[in-house]
Amino acid sequence: MNARQDDFSLNDILNVLRAYWRFLLKKWWLLILVGLIGATLGTVYYYKQSSKYEAVTTFLLEDKSSGGGGLAGLASQFGLNIGGLNSGASFFAGDNILNILKSKKVIKKVLLSGVDDTTQKKGQTLADLYLDFTGIKKGWQRDPLLANVSFARAPTPLTPLQDSVLNVIYETLINNNFYADRTSKQGSIIKVQITAASSVFARLMSERLVGEASALYFDIKTGTAEANIQQLQRRSDSLLVALNRKSYSAAASQPIDLNPALRTAVVNSEIETRDKTVLATLYAEVVKNLEASKLMLSQQSPVIQVLDRPEYLLKDMKKGMKFWIAVFAASFCALFAVGGFFYFIRVGENGKYRNRFSFL
Repeated sequence: MNARQDDFSLNDILNVLRAYWRFLLKKWWLLILVGLIGATLGTVYYYKQSSKYEAVTTFLLEDKSSGGGGLAGLASQFGLNIGGLNSGASFFAGDNILNILKSKKVIKKVLLSGVDDTTQKKGQTLADLYLDFTGIKKGWQRDPLLANVSFARAPTPLTPLQDSVLNVIYETLINNNFYADRTSKQGSIIKVQITAASSVFARLMSERLVGEASALYFDIKTGTAEANIQQLQRRSDSLLVALNRKSYSAAASQPIDLNPALRTAVVNSEIETRDKTVLATLYAEVVKNLEASKLMLSQQSPVIQVLDRPEYLLKDMKKGMKFWIAVFAASFCALFAVGGFFYFIRVGENGKYRNRFSFL
C-alpha cells in the first residue's frame, strides 16, 4: 500500500527548514530593512508614549482583638452597648480595608480635594488634573457642556453633570491607575499604588487616599464605643450636678438646737442624706464604667501607621528607547520570517513543496 501524499517524516521537515534558511540568507538585505523599519517605529513609539509615574504608599494595619464581656454586662445595666466594639473586630477582619480604599465615597472625596490645599476647594482639584493629563477632557471639546466642566469650587451636592463626570473618572482610575493589596498573604502591611502620567497626581492621590481611608476605617471601627463614652460622660456630668445640689440641700436641712420632743424634724435631713448617698453611689459606678470604657477603647482601637510615602520627585517608569527598539525590530523580523515561510512553501524552489505541505 502506498503512503498518503500528505504523509511526511521528520527528515522531510528538516530538509524544508534548511531550504528555507538558505532562502532567508539570500534575502538578508530585506530582513535587515524590515528590522530597521521596526526599530524606527519603536523609536517613534517611545517618544509618543506617555510618562508613567508610580507613587507607592504602604501602611501597617493592626486590628486588635477585644474581650470585654464583663464590662459589657456591667454597662448594659445602664442601657449601654459597649460590646459594639467587640463586634467591630470581626466585621473588619480580612480585606475590608481594601474595599474601603477603592470605595466611591473615599476616592471621590480625594478627587475633589484641591491640588494645593486638602481642606479647601480652591483652584484646580485632583479630578480636574486627571481630566487634563489623561486627555479625557480634550476628547470632549465638541460638547460645550463637557468641555467646560470643572470641579473647582464645586457646589455641594454636585450637579448631575459633575457627578456623572466624577463617576467616569472613578471607573477609569480604578481600572487603569489604582492598585491596592497586602504585601504578603498573611501580612498586615497594605500597599497602595497609583500609576499616572502626572507625578503630582500620583503622589497626592496615593497619600490622601491612604489618609482618608484610614480615617474612615478608624471612625467606623470605634464609632459605637465613642458614642457610648459620650453618653456615659453626659450621664456622669448630670449626676455630678445633682449630687452637688443634694449636698447643699442636705447641709441646709440639718437641725440646729432641736427640741428633743420634735423628733420628726430630722426626717427631712435623713431623706436628703440618703438621696445624697444614692447619688454618690450612682456617680461612682458611672465614673468607673466611663473610665473602663475609655481604657477599653484605647486598647481596642486599630493601629494604622504609614510606613513609606512616595517621594516628591518620582521616577518615570516607562520603558526605555532601547527596549522598544528591540521589541519592535524583533517583532517585525519575526512577522517577516513567518510570512516568508508561507511564501517559500508556495513558490520556493519552483513550488516543489506546495503539494507536499498543501495544508499550509
